[in-house]
Amino acid sequence: MNKMKKNKAISLVLCIMLVFVTGCTSTRVENKHDTNGKENKQIVKEFNNINMIVDPRIELLSVIIYLCPDYNESTKSITPENLSYKKDVEERFNKFKNHKAVKIFRSMFNNNGFSYDAPPTAMLFLSKTPNLTLREDIDKQDYVYTQCMERAGGEKKFLKFVEALNDFCAETNFYEFYNEHLDYYNKIIDNTVNNLEDIDYVSQVEKYYGKEQRGYNIVLNGMLYANNYGPKIKNKDGSYDLYSILGSSGIKNDVPVFSDDVYFKYIVRHEFGHSFVNYLATENIKEVNKYSKLYEPIKTDMEKQAYSTWETCLNEHIVRAVVIRLTDIYGTKEEADKYLKMEKERSFIYVEDIIDLLKKEYEPNRDKYKTFEDFYPQILKLLDKLMQKN
Repeated sequence: MNKMKKNKAISLVLCIMLVFVTGCTSTRVENKHDTNGKENKQIVKEFNNINMIVDPRIELLSVIIYLCPDYNESTKSITPENLSYKKDVEERFNKFKNHKAVKIFRSMFNNNGFSYDAPPTAMLFLSKTPNLTLREDIDKQDYVYTQCMERAGGEKKFLKFVEALNDFCAETNFYEFYNEHLDYYNKIIDNTVNNLEDIDYVSQVEKYYGKEQRGYNIVLNGMLYANNYGPKIKNKDGSYDLYSILGSSGIKNDVPVFSDDVYFKYIVRHEFGHSFVNYLATENIKEVNKYSKLYEPIKTDMEKQAYSTWETCLNEHIVRAVVIRLTDIYGTKEEADKYLKMEKERSFIYVEDIIDLLKKEYEPNRDKYKTFEDFYPQILKLLDKLMQKN
């Protein structure tokens, strides 16, 4: 009898160990290619507490997007400019347009809504090329990760995509392609930094939102175009790394240009702002959705700008309102008024109400509202008033 109990106990322990091991290995990415420890390095230049980066993961993604013209037609992600780098991509990778990685990417886009901010954000959860795997230092319980996986069709499907990307890297020798263009990537960063004013954007943004973050990163790139995204990645220690992934606005001397200094100032404040704002809507989503009827009058115009939900639309209103306030505080009223006019013309019809609330309630009462999170209930109250008025 004791022997039977002992055997049962051993069996139970083995079962528990099997479940534990299976759970621990379920997110591992198989890479059947011997990379000999090779790793493409980020190109990084620090500027006023911001890391200006060209990232091999984003460069790889841009190649996949280039090979998926139906995605690019929908999102306008690749520069239409006649760029030498784009020609290099065409010559090196065009014969791989039917690769499994491209097919899975297309499937995630068509079937699950894996588009715009989701693909570049998802790439930030990975290690560097050519040996991509899920990073062990990220918090996979964070909403940014879970939403990304949902939009990819689930973590299992995303990991199959990552495995296919590793195959793509090996079969195309992406490692060498990236290294062959290091001078080009360095030129992108140098040209961008040399055209910027000496402004401490980080201090401005942190002071206004009342929160500090671990790191600020602006990701420039070889051929992504127009669209800009502001994800934040939560680490296991609870800290956050903020990213502003920028698309170019044109080319100069065969190098992408990331707009003039005035617009760059706007974009940086805008994209970093999302990391302080978006999670608040997610945490208060039931309350936020009570006011979803406010989306109806502007739904068509918002959808044309890829803001296809009330939650996204609200986040954009708030971030744009804060950018206008920062412009007024650290710039000129004329410049702030110009941005306000621009936002209203783009159908952000509630932005002026939010600006008034920031000026009259948030800014004069920072002893009461230490952080923007403390203030968020006041925005929800404003939405209630707007509902009653409309």
